[in-house]
Amino acid sequence: MQNIILLRALNLTYAKESKKFMDRMLGREGGLLLKDVTFHLYKGEVLGIFSDYRTLNYLKEMVNGSLDPKKGRVKTDSSILSLDVLDHISHPHPLNIFVSEMLDEYMQADEAAEAAEQLWSHPLFRKYWNTPVKEMNRREIALVLLEMSNVSDAEIILYCNIYRHLGAQDAAVFKSTINGQEEKGRGVLLLESSMEPIESLANYFLWLSYGQVRYDGSVKQGIMEYNAHMKKKSQLKSVDEEAHFDIEWKRNLDASGKYAHGLKRLSRKQSGLIDTLNMRKIILSLILMFTMLMASIVIFMDISFTGSANTGQEQTVAAPEEEEDNRIAYALVTEENLEVNGESYPYMSLLQVSDRSGETYTILDDGTPVEMDGSSFIYFNPASLYPETTLEALLPYTDEVFENNYLYYSRVLNGGTERVTDEMNLSASSASHAELSGIPISYQFKDGLIFSMSFPARNMEGMYEAFGITTEDVIFRLPEGYMILDASNQTWLYIQR
Repeated sequence: MQNIILLRALNLTYAKESKKFMDRMLGREGGLLLKDVTFHLYKGEVLGIFSDYRTLNYLKEMVNGSLDPKKGRVKTDSSILSLDVLDHISHPHPLNIFVSEMLDEYMQADEAAEAAEQLWSHPLFRKYWNTPVKEMNRREIALVLLEMSNVSDAEIILYCNIYRHLGAQDAAVFKSTINGQEEKGRGVLLLESSMEPIESLANYFLWLSYGQVRYDGSVKQGIMEYNAHMKKKSQLKSVDEEAHFDIEWKRNLDASGKYAHGLKRLSRKQSGLIDTLNMRKIILSLILMFTMLMASIVIFMDISFTGSANTGQEQTVAAPEEEEDNRIAYALVTEENLEVNGESYPYMSLLQVSDRSGETYTILDDGTPVEMDGSSFIYFNPASLYPETTLEALLPYTDEVFENNYLYYSRVLNGGTERVTDEMNLSASSASHAELSGIPISYQFKDGLIFSMSFPARNMEGMYEAFGITTEDVIFRLPEGYMILDASNQTWLYIQR
C-alpha cells in the first residue's frame, strides 16, 4: 500500500544557545523558541504554517535537516527542496552556477542540463544568467526560486516567506506555481508570516503562536479564530492590558524550567555538577586555547627574528574614488516639536536633506531649502553603510509591547494612513503622525502613507555590548528596512521598505 504521508514532524522543540560563554560551557539553553510542534504533510497537500519569520526560519532549518531539534524528530523518505530568499541574497556566484548547483542536488546530470536549458529560455534567467545572485534584488531572487521549483523533481517543496518579497503583479505567478505543485501530487509547506497567501492557497492550516501550535485544522476556521484574536488585541487600551493579554499562553512557553537530556525537567537534587557540564564543548575549548597559544608563540618568534626585515619596504595603497551620491538623505527630528518656516514637525519626523556641512543641514521644506543647526537631528542616508542585522535580533532591546506584538503593529507600515486613523484607538493624530492610546507606539505619515513607527528602547547598554557599538545614536540596516536609535530619548524608529 502506498504511503500518502510524505513527512512527519513529531514534537519539534528547539532552544536557542545562550549568549553567555559560561552558560554555553555548562550546556544551559537561552530559552525555548519552538515547543512540541507536530504536523504531517500529505501528497498533494498545501500545508500553510503561519508565524513570525524567526520561528518559521528555525522550523524550516529543522525540516530540511540543516538544524537538529533539541527534542523530537522529522521523519521522511522524500527529497525536500527548501526555498527562502534570505538564504541566497549573499550568494557570490553567477545565476547559471547557482542554477546548476541547485538542480544537481535533486536531478541526474542529463535531467539537470535539460532543466537548466528550459530555465534559460525564461527572460528573467537570460537577463541575469551571468550576473552574481547577490546583485539581484529580492523580488527577482524570489521569482527565480519559483521557476526553479517548477522544474525540480523534489517531492516536498518548502516555500519560506517567498510571498513577502513578491510584488502585487507577481501574485498570479505565485498562485500558479503552488497550484501546479498540488496538481503534481507534491507536498507543499507554505511557511508565511502573512495570512494572505495561506488564506487563498493552503488547504490545511497550522498557526504557531509564541513557538507553540495554537491552531491545527481547516483554513477557514483557523482564519476566523486568528481574526477574532487580533480583533480582541486591537481593542487593548493600555500597556498593562497589553502585558496581561495572552499571559497564560506566553507562560506555557516560558515554563521550560531546567532541562537536560532531551529537555526532561530535572530538579536541583536530581542534577549534579557533572550533569551541567558540556564535556564536548569543554574539550573543544581546550583544543582551541592550545592552538591559539601555539600560534601566539610562532608569531612571537617570527617578530623576534624577522621583525625588522620589512621595515624598508614601501607600499602604495590606492585611495578609493569618491562616488557621487544622488540618493535622498533625511534628518530625523529629535525635539518634541521643531519649527521649519513656521510649520511645526513632531518628534521622529523625517525631513529631506539636500546638503550637510558640518553641523549645518540644508532642509528642503516643500522644495524650499532652509539652513538649520544639526543639533536637533539625526542624519540618515539610506545609501550609507550601516551595521547589518535583523529585526528579530533587535527585539530584546525594544519595548515589550512591540517585542511581543511586532507583527501586528508593523503590518500597517507602507499602507494608507486610514489603516491607523480608522482602525486603531488613538490619543492624538495629525497630518504627519498618530499616537496610540495607552500604548507607547506612534506612527509617522508622509505623502499619505505610513512611513515609519516609533517605540521606546530598553536595555541599551546590553545592545551596545552585544553589537560592539561605540556611538550613542545608531542606525541598523535590516533585510527589510532600518532601525534608528535616538539614544538621548531612548526611542527606536522602525522603517520598513
